Amino acid sequence: MPINQCKRYFLKECNSIDEFWKELCPEKPLGHKRGRFIYRGQRDDTWPLVPSILRINEKINGKSPIRCEEQVRNELMILNYFVDQCDLIGISIINDSLEFRKKYLDFKVGNGNDKSFIDPSNWPSEELLELMALAQHCGVPTSLIDWSKRSYVAAYFAASSALKHYEENNDKKLAVWALDIEKIKLYKNIKLIKVPGSTSNNLAAQSGLFTFLKQPGKMGDIFSPKFLENEFKNTPDTPLWKITLPVKYSVEILKLCKLYGVSGATLFPNYNGASRSVLDYINTILIK
Repeated sequence: MPINQCKRYFLKECNSIDEFWKELCPEKPLGHKRGRFIYRGQRDDTWPLVPSILRINEKINGKSPIRCEEQVRNELMILNYFVDQCDLIGISIINDSLEFRKKYLDFKVGNGNDKSFIDPSNWPSEELLELMALAQHCGVPTSLIDWSKRSYVAAYFAASSALKHYEENNDKKLAVWALDIEKIKLYKNIKLIKVPGSTSNNLAAQSGLFTFLKQPGKMGDIFSPKFLENEFKNTPDTPLWKITLPVKYSVEILKLCKLYGVSGATLFPNYNGASRSVLDYINTILIK
C-alpha cells in the first residue's frame, strides 16, 4: 500500500480490513521506526484534530467572532458549571480545595486566571489541566483532545461512531490518528497530559490520555483557533500519521476489537458500557 506524505502527516489509505488491522498492530512500528505512539479514532477521515470546545463554538457564539479573552471566559464558565454539578450530587473533583477554587476557578480580579485574560495564550493554568482532563473524559467540552495508548481502542471508537451514523457515513472513510509522543517533545505549543487511572474507571479502561495545543492570541484579538495537525505543516519528519479505511468495514472492525477484548462494555466498565455494547450489536444488525 502506498504511503502519501502530506506536510502535516503521513497518510496510509487502507483498502481492506486485514491491511488496516496490520497497520495498527502494536508489534509493527509505523514507518518501520519504533516510537511511542498514542491513537485517536474518528468516524470521518476529513475531520481535523479539533478539541470539543472548539467544535461547539459556533453553537454557543453563533457566527459572530469573539475575542480571545472571551473564549477563555467561556471555557472557564463551562468548567465551573461542571464543578457546580459535581457539588450538587456530592462527588469530588481532582485536586479540590478552597484555595484551589478561589485561585483557579474564580473570575474575580487577583486570582490565578488573571494572566489568561490579559494574555489568553497563557490559558489554561497548569493547575487546571487535571480537572480539565477529568471533565473531558466525562463528556464535558474542553480544550483537550482524547487519545489512547492502545491502537485497537481508537479503532473501536472510530467504527462504533461510524455505525451509529452509518446512513450519513457509509460512503466515507473512518480514520485512526497516530501521534509519536517521543517526537512531540520538540513542539513547545503541545502538551501531553496524563492523569492517574484512579481519576476515572473509564479513563483507566481506555488507557486514556490527552493533548493540549496552546492557542495564539492577545487580549482584544479575534479568536482564530489552530488545529493540531497544522503544528507540523513545516516539519520534514512529522510525528503524526493518519490511517484510513472505508466505513463499510466498520462491522468487521468491531468484531476484531471484540476478539482482542475491546468493546463498549470493557471500555466503559459500568451499566452504560453494557448498554453501549448492546447498541453496537443492534447497529451491526441494522446495516446488513
